[in-house]
Amino acid sequence: MADARATAGTVGLTLLAVSEVPNFLAGMLPSLMTIRRFGADEMDRQALRQGEIAGAALAGMVGIGASLIANDPLPAIGTFVTLGIMLCMYEYAIRNPHPDATPINQQGETRNYGY
Repeated sequence: MADARATAGTVGLTLLAVSEVPNFLAGMLPSLMTIRRFGADEMDRQALRQGEIAGAALAGMVGIGASLIANDPLPAIGTFVTLGIMLCMYEYAIRNPHPDATPINQQGETRNYGY
């Protein structure tokens, strides 16, 4: 019975740590749609990458902390796999702005949405 509780505890900590990854990134970065719409200049892209680093560091600390509590690498592994997937999504948005993207301080100046 103790092994089942330990396994359940490890899985529970893994789920909690993994589910926090998007929260830390969302706290440091705008949405993927917003990045694609307004991440048009180099200064914006630099700020977005700083947000990626800060969000990744915080998420990584939670994964490592959960692994230390569980005495098992699974929470950290799950956290870093999820973090890698999410960072790929953010990098794609940063590197592939919408064709009409303009810097956020120029909203509405040159947009033509067909209406």
